Amino acid sequence: MNELSKNPSGSLLQTLHAELQTPAPFSADIFLLRTEIAGTTHVVGIEELEPFLHPGDRLELIRVPENPSDPNAIKIFTRDRVKLGYVPRKDNPVLARLMDAGKLLYAILAEKAWQADWLRISIEIWMTED
Repeated sequence: MNELSKNPSGSLLQTLHAELQTPAPFSADIFLLRTEIAGTTHVVGIEELEPFLHPGDRLELIRVPENPSDPNAIKIFTRDRVKLGYVPRKDNPVLARLMDAGKLLYAILAEKAWQADWLRISIEIWMTED
């Protein structure tokens, strides 16, 4: 321990990371879960929007704690601020707590498919430090 405490170039944690050759915490985005967007049937103009949605598109997540039907609500938007729907209620409690604690979350459009008049959009949700 004396050798570690004598390190003039950095902290004890930095020294341990260097010696163990492990990446620093949050040096990469963290995959949290895969789910489907809820509420796409309520999006006005979804038929016109669908051709502009592509797998790999980054989507924005916005907390809506004042939502009267779900205090854990998280809206999902395109980068152009077009609302696509919500994170499903079953998936949002932990994500909402992370966002409320200041963690940065985003989604990636994984796939999309029409099922009758419903546009099923699968997304992956990630946590980032940027």
